[in-house]
Amino acid sequence: MSWKESANRYIHGTAPLRQVALLLCLFVSLYSMAGDSLSVGRNVKGPDYYIDDEQSRIDWLDGSLDKKLDVGDADETRAATSVFFPLIDSIQRLITAAPFDNGKKKIYREHVYYQLKRVNDFNYHNVKRFETVFRFILSELNAIKQNRLLPLLTSNISFSFHTLGLVKNEACADSFLIFAARYKPEMVFKNYDAFYTKDYTLHVLEEAAKVAPVTLKRYFNKGNGIFETLKQSNDTVIKTLLKIRELHTIKSNAFTLIDEIVQGKLSIDEANNIGNQPQKYLRAMLKIRAGKNPLAVYSLDQELEIYALKFTRVLNDLHNEKDEVRFASVENFSPEEIYTLIVYSEEEIFTSTFNGLFNRLMIKMGPVSGLEFLESLGNNRFRTFIKMSAGFGKLRTYMQTMTPTHQQMLMINFASGLEKYNDLSQAVEVADAFGSITDTLVLKILRGVIRLEYFKLKTAGNVKGATIYGLLSNLFVERNVKSEDWFAAVAKQYKLPSFDKIEKQKLFAFDSTNRWLIYFYDDEDGDASFASFIKSFTDPAWSITDSGSYVILRTKVGRSVHIYANKPKHEYDGQERLEKIFADNNYEPNVMVHRGHSYYASKTIDKIKDNTKIFVLGSCGGYHSISGIIERSPEISIISSKQIGTMFVNNPMLKLMADNIRNDNDIQWQNLWADLDKEVKLKAQKENAKAYERFLDYIPPHKNLGAIFIKTYNSIMEAAQ
Repeated sequence: MSWKESANRYIHGTAPLRQVALLLCLFVSLYSMAGDSLSVGRNVKGPDYYIDDEQSRIDWLDGSLDKKLDVGDADETRAATSVFFPLIDSIQRLITAAPFDNGKKKIYREHVYYQLKRVNDFNYHNVKRFETVFRFILSELNAIKQNRLLPLLTSNISFSFHTLGLVKNEACADSFLIFAARYKPEMVFKNYDAFYTKDYTLHVLEEAAKVAPVTLKRYFNKGNGIFETLKQSNDTVIKTLLKIRELHTIKSNAFTLIDEIVQGKLSIDEANNIGNQPQKYLRAMLKIRAGKNPLAVYSLDQELEIYALKFTRVLNDLHNEKDEVRFASVENFSPEEIYTLIVYSEEEIFTSTFNGLFNRLMIKMGPVSGLEFLESLGNNRFRTFIKMSAGFGKLRTYMQTMTPTHQQMLMINFASGLEKYNDLSQAVEVADAFGSITDTLVLKILRGVIRLEYFKLKTAGNVKGATIYGLLSNLFVERNVKSEDWFAAVAKQYKLPSFDKIEKQKLFAFDSTNRWLIYFYDDEDGDASFASFIKSFTDPAWSITDSGSYVILRTKVGRSVHIYANKPKHEYDGQERLEKIFADNNYEPNVMVHRGHSYYASKTIDKIKDNTKIFVLGSCGGYHSISGIIERSPEISIISSKQIGTMFVNNPMLKLMADNIRNDNDIQWQNLWADLDKEVKLKAQKENAKAYERFLDYIPPHKNLGAIFIKTYNSIMEAAQ
């Protein structure tokens, strides 16, 4: 057996003890000859020797101790080598040289060590994952040194939680966590164990609980640390939430209506009773959310998306009925409630449903200016409403409710201040709306705003803001007339690249197998969708193994592709068993697929791994979830629909993708989409006349403007750090 084979057996834990001892001797000897910073030969160790040891362990993962990590691709090998050696060395030098006290230096070094320990022979190929983390750590350390840590942490909440162990003892840690509680309270709860001993713990949990009481319910169990900590609170809101649990258990929907309870407009019993009646519950939530800065805003938004979508599906299903029958359930809704219903049902609303609700909104608004109406709602999701109105051809109608001055003010509000938000969702709303706006006056105002905002932020040295508006300038290059040279010049600096291909080697795991995870849900379409999916893979190149609650599809011809899918009637146990298979074998899905209604989508998105290269949102309106998807896997390609998802598109698409991978081809999205276009047209003629109409609402990765915008922004910002 060669020394390299012995090394690999050692790495995988299969070598005999005698071989391990010999390899350790060889390891020490090589390091002594190499004169490594560990100074093994001189038996002298630095204060961060354990980081050097981890670098050496990682160096061995490719079977060679040479300060180089071969991951099978020349470009990624260079990147991996740069990350695990020069980048880590830079972090070590900064910790040693900076004027941090020894206690803090120890914390920083231990956190770097902890992150390096996560690298193993199953995941070291995922270079981007580790590069992002370690570059952010370097930025954090520089920010601590320069006393500007809080702006960095709040600029990227998710990254900051990945490295919370490094910053939890800093002076601004509580300010960051309170800020995070407003936008991502679920991450505050999930990371409780990282900060539960700090003196700010109770205050942080109180703020998160007030924003997301429904999420909090998961932790309301006796003995749970979060529950026990909140029992010590003297805050009126927290005491009321605990009282709801005591009187009606955690199943009560009264938690969402906490705003009205605290204001004395509802008793706990009344709120609980309303929560048991879906239509009354929806209207109560619409009423609360229409106000300014309500309690439980995060939970309200989550619940409204679920209930508004269910309500809208009923209106959609009545599309063949007369309007007086179809819209009878909303005739008594206030204009604020109709508006809120519209913006929370974006993912599934039919054109005719939108038109019917929009017409009723216009009547019920009366003489009120459209600008003043939106301001009375605290401008909640007003960019979504403008984008939807433009997309459904109603923006001009809405603008006519305003004076020219108010029209200009609305468009300025719409396109300005995008740099102030924690994520890019608002900038993406503006980008999406642009494609549907045809009014020359509106376009002129938007051009002026984007140009002015870019100059202002560029002059102020605001890199984030200048990047957002620089990227938006790309949208005006073709359509602009008088200022085309200026927009073209700026667009060159912030070019939106094409993401039209995934190279085949990136689609396979360490054992040369491409793995899929498909999540089906137990809704009314589940069984038919699953049966159609199985039928599409019934061909000689594939085998299908039925394991009761789930199935596994495997290739018999070509490269190894394994597709795991739970059955719809086994939403819980089937998905749990598949996830156990992946966890027990250190698998990560290369492809993930969501097959269920849009209000289940967040469950699937939460399970995305950073090695997932393709994510298919087979639900209605999946296009609107891209930000959360990219946050979990920065290089992912997303397929989604702006409207109604259908199995007549989803299944042929999945089969085409799987066969491309099986045949050892790169995924060329433009070519695959052209093939899918032909197949769906044929299917529309034979099986479902509306299939092709639905297909036109699907967005392939190379045309997903929102995803391209976010990925490009992230790349520019990473380079600027």
